[in-house]
Amino acid sequence: GEIDRYPHYSAGDILKSARLYKEGKESDLVPEDFEDAIVYFMFYAPGLFDICSTPVSKVYPGAGVHITALDNFLSNDFIKKISDWVVLVYCLILSFLGVGIVHFMERSTLKFKNQTMIFFVLLVCVLIVFVSYFLILFNLWILLIAPLFAFVFSFVSSLFFSYTNEGKQKRFIKSAFSQYLSPLVIEKLIQDPSKLKLGGHKRHITIFFSDIQSFTSISEKMSPEKLTELLNKYLTMMTNTILESGGTIDKYEGDAIIAFWNAPVEIENHAKVAVEASMKCQQKLLQMNDEFEKIAGRPLLTRIGLNTGDAIVGNMGSSLRFDYTMLGDSVNLASRLEGLNKQFGTYFMCSKQTKDEAGRSGCKFYFRELAKVLVVGKKEPITVFEPIIIEDYKAKKTIFDKFDKALHLFYDGRILDAKNAFDSIPQDPAAVHYSKKCDEFLHDKDFAIAETWEGIWKATSK
Repeated sequence: GEIDRYPHYSAGDILKSARLYKEGKESDLVPEDFEDAIVYFMFYAPGLFDICSTPVSKVYPGAGVHITALDNFLSNDFIKKISDWVVLVYCLILSFLGVGIVHFMERSTLKFKNQTMIFFVLLVCVLIVFVSYFLILFNLWILLIAPLFAFVFSFVSSLFFSYTNEGKQKRFIKSAFSQYLSPLVIEKLIQDPSKLKLGGHKRHITIFFSDIQSFTSISEKMSPEKLTELLNKYLTMMTNTILESGGTIDKYEGDAIIAFWNAPVEIENHAKVAVEASMKCQQKLLQMNDEFEKIAGRPLLTRIGLNTGDAIVGNMGSSLRFDYTMLGDSVNLASRLEGLNKQFGTYFMCSKQTKDEAGRSGCKFYFRELAKVLVVGKKEPITVFEPIIIEDYKAKKTIFDKFDKALHLFYDGRILDAKNAFDSIPQDPAAVHYSKKCDEFLHDKDFAIAETWEGIWKATSK
């Protein structure tokens, strides 16, 4: 402490009081003031250069250091150092704490990362205050530099390893999915890689299948160079449209495109997004058909099938080669719907599940009911719809109303009436196909309207 906390006297006052005491006169000091005391005799003046720098003051009497040392011995008031094994445990705990903070940062959002850095700085300050508290109040010397170094070193090392590993992870994600996903989806995966799980997992998705009508006959009349040019332009246009909407490209099979929405990154209202993206594909195809006709000699027409349901999605294949793909009954149904367009003369068909989910999400399309279909491989019939732009619906509302009435006549088993109703709208391809189907029933000797009639259209092929 300060030197003034010890009683101090001037040597001149002591000599003066001693002379007065011997002469029997009253003095300011008496011998009892020094009884049982240890007395230091010291010179204390700035010019004597007996000045030390101590934690208490930069200007401290040199003799004060000796006084403090003797005081510590007499009162047994020493600073105690904690044992080495406690220091070791202390350093290990702080090292694990530094690693734990980085591990927490890896799993947190950017906002939490900023908060974690603030927490790190505060923790260092708390450590300094903690050591100072025990030193001042309990004379306990807890090492600061070694544990602090262990904490900071473990934090910085883990942070370096994390960023190095994160860079590899980002490069892996970009490399693995740049051919399948839109840049926006890839950025979301990089920000939160936990959304990408290796292996398969169940996911509610909307599945897309598309195919060019009569592509085989088109390709037979083209040179390999022209065919490649045609396919590249077509697939680029379709792929860009799908990726821009957040969809994932599963694979290409010749001219066919397989894609899905809501995996690996969640997409709100994915059924609605898929319907809108599919319609946009058809519109862009129409806009580019002049260019395609110059290459192929005829315009291209694409059939699209959409279905929404649960499927297994993930990286599947071997340890040497795998694809990010999907499996399940919902996937098979989407494929069937794409092919089912042939039997109705349509180019865009979706399931009731897709129609219902898209409708609940505010999809601004008219969904024309086409049929109750029993597709190949299914035991229960499904209701299928044709999404139509509102402007087209308004322009052809009379035709669609007549088709709807004819369809319900077909459902009710009034085949002849249904055929006549379908024949009244020959400009509608779906109605023409229904008329042919009615003819098949009417000319079938074994056909009879029974109580079990449900108006189901049985698909004859995939």
